[in-house]
Amino acid sequence: MSSDPNKKTPRNFQCRDSLWHKFEQMARELECSVDYLVNDAMKQYARQRGYTSTAAQPAAGPPPPPPATHGAPPPPPPPLPGGPPPPPAPAQRPSGGPPPPTAPRGYGGGPRPPPPPPPPVGPPPGSGGRRPPPPPTPSRMPPPPPPAAPAHHGPPPMAPGPARGAPPPPPMPRSVPPPPPPPPAQQYGGSLNIYYQGERFPVTKDRFIIGRGKQSSDLTIKDPNVSRQHAMVEFLNGQYYIVDMGSTNGVEYNGQRVQRKVINEGDGFKVCDHELHFSFR
Repeated sequence: MSSDPNKKTPRNFQCRDSLWHKFEQMARELECSVDYLVNDAMKQYARQRGYTSTAAQPAAGPPPPPPATHGAPPPPPPPLPGGPPPPPAPAQRPSGGPPPPTAPRGYGGGPRPPPPPPPPVGPPPGSGGRRPPPPPTPSRMPPPPPPAAPAHHGPPPMAPGPARGAPPPPPMPRSVPPPPPPPPAQQYGGSLNIYYQGERFPVTKDRFIIGRGKQSSDLTIKDPNVSRQHAMVEFLNGQYYIVDMGSTNGVEYNGQRVQRKVINEGDGFKVCDHELHFSFR
């Protein structure tokens, strides 16, 4: 099998007469050959049946981690043989509810004793119904003022330096000037011209179409093997590019098929069997 996917070889097959007459009628209306229509129909049918691309298989990765459970403690480790039995697991409470009440504990770990009863409010017995006077409260004196800091007559204290053995501080970054702007695209003296069959066709648009169609092309090439919109000369960022617009036979440069290429002075491109030369003069 040839390595060139665009190579054509004569084939023989049986076709119904009515279908062949329809292909001839379509070829006359589209201004192309019956071979081009048959090839295009076979290509579209193979594309619809999925013979032109393969689906990518998802790459196998590690299994996802188990979902985290909120509110549930992790299971206890299994007990060691011959060791003490594990402590009982604490009772689980429902998520979002208040914690269960716990009994107060004393300093020794046992239950805390109840608080002592409050003192009686009435007068003590044997006082004749009179309440003793309250104890005298000490007079509140203002706090003494804080001692004044001693005057310092020596030199000002030095700022603490870096500890011995510590790395020096990093140097301050220098301001780096911005890089110069890139030079503008190479401009030639004059507009781009296409020379085809001894005639000059100036490129006066940002998207100059080359193809077989008379109404949809700026440079018309009368050849059934040329697509209606075969290639395009595009002006972008100060440069001209030649772009293949998905044609069947493509665009060749130095014997190799190109999809998009910068146009330089004196370049020649081949569209099927037609030579196109480009110049800025």
